[in-house]
Amino acid sequence: MVLPEEGEALASWVDRLAADHMVPPGAIGRLLGLQARTTMKAEFHPVFYGIVPTPTTLAHVEQATGISPDRIKAMHLSRYSGTALDLSGINTADERTVNIIARHGWALLSASRACPPCLAERGGVWQLAWRLGTVAVCPVHRVRLVEVCPRCGIRLRQGLKGRIRGLSQRYRTDPVLCGNFHEGKRCRQDVRDLPAEPVAPDLAAWQSRILHVADGGAAHVGGEAFGGWEWFTALSSLAAVIRFAAPLCPAVDTLPVPESARRELATAAVKRSAGGFAAALRTMPPSVDLTLAVLAAAEPVLSASDSDALRSALDPWVRAAVARRREVKHNPLRGLPLPGALAQAYEQAIGPLSRVAGAARTAAPPVALRFHRIPHLMDEDDYASLIAAHLPGVAPVNGRRLAALALARLAGADSWPAAARALEMHAGRADRVSGVMVRCISDADAFWQAIAEAGRRLENREPVDYARRRRVLADLDEITRTVLLDAYRSLGLPVTTRRRRNAAIWLWTHFTGGDAREAPAYTADEHANGASVTDSWRRFLLRIPPSVTDALIAYGTDLLAHPHQGAER
Repeated sequence: MVLPEEGEALASWVDRLAADHMVPPGAIGRLLGLQARTTMKAEFHPVFYGIVPTPTTLAHVEQATGISPDRIKAMHLSRYSGTALDLSGINTADERTVNIIARHGWALLSASRACPPCLAERGGVWQLAWRLGTVAVCPVHRVRLVEVCPRCGIRLRQGLKGRIRGLSQRYRTDPVLCGNFHEGKRCRQDVRDLPAEPVAPDLAAWQSRILHVADGGAAHVGGEAFGGWEWFTALSSLAAVIRFAAPLCPAVDTLPVPESARRELATAAVKRSAGGFAAALRTMPPSVDLTLAVLAAAEPVLSASDSDALRSALDPWVRAAVARRREVKHNPLRGLPLPGALAQAYEQAIGPLSRVAGAARTAAPPVALRFHRIPHLMDEDDYASLIAAHLPGVAPVNGRRLAALALARLAGADSWPAAARALEMHAGRADRVSGVMVRCISDADAFWQAIAEAGRRLENREPVDYARRRRVLADLDEITRTVLLDAYRSLGLPVTTRRRRNAAIWLWTHFTGGDAREAPAYTADEHANGASVTDSWRRFLLRIPPSVTDALIAYGTDLLAHPHQGAER
């Protein structure tokens, strides 16, 4: 039996099996037991084909071939879920849930790119990675991938222009041929014979690094460690900045890509198809040429070794984006998710605006804080001693949130929304305090001087990465019973579910400097009444014994130091 090769896509393996047995691929699909929707006689339509395996498909293929489920899963795009792709919204019981991936995911769900030399060397094996929208180069042969068949004009392996075609149950296929249906017949183009255009060695090395992160490898931006999905979010957001800025950015002319790719990048953003908002600009580039150009432009930014290099690499694109924003008289990059160090570099590259609090100007000096060191709520004591007097009548929790946003403004964010994005803060709550509470500022100059002093205090304390703490504690919906058992036993009190959830809220707020309402445990009980949760939390906060706080601090400190061990517990 033909076995799947390392890195091979499911459709490629099915086609090679069919060729080896001299039968149509639809027949192989049936013999393997791939789960399928109601089929026509001419075609076999597996559900989520090559995207994510259903439990039925996994069980049937293992039974039919003896191949392990892990090896079968590795042939599906779900291999990259959590890094290059977000497939969390897919429900294998509802095939319609793939639509959101089709609209926003950087993946070819029903087609593939290809490296002709790879196909020639590996006997028609089509690699799964060729279906990722972030892959446009073969790092082995250092050539540009081919996406559209020059003979039929259809994307490779798509089957039929304009719609998805199933596995034929009438016609045999050859894994090295295009095989698309065009003008009533199959395209006989041998993909191995297509010209392979060389690319710069540095671009091939950059493609290797992208694949390394997609496979779960370590990633860094500006010297800061990023998770896989966070890194690819940075890439797609940076792509939006690049695509929007390109018509006015001189850096386009120096990109190490073919002239056709530079030309497409410089003109694509002015076409209607590119869209006018961040969501549209973040979608997968529609061609290999545009992908090449975007990847080449993103490389110096995402490869920057420290914050200075990051700002320097990003600066020409942000300057051009600001100029283009003025030209088109709107800002399509508003709301762009820019994680970690990239957010700070972006905000600093834009530069501070003169409007800081309403129409007021400030002479307050900037602070040297990085955004991840600013909590969502300013320290209680700092707020009470420095800020509260400038916000008469404002509830402390709202004032502390506004103060945190203001501190982000002095750290480089050029607007209140930009400050919220930089701090990864709930946009609705940030809008409410910045839109209303700024009107309560009694003396704008004194307010900003006080914010600057609060920033200096924070700079002089031991640095805390609040953004990392939020990530580590993002799933903390209750505290393990054993953590609280001794503390409550000595008080003669039981460890109830509500106490465990309130303890989780306390731990989250203590270590993240966030609002209790945003703690994962606050909304963990879907059946609880909101008012009762609030009341229970307030009573817990008033009565929490020192022995419980000591236990929680010890547990939280250990959890942050060893997050993976904590997750296992």
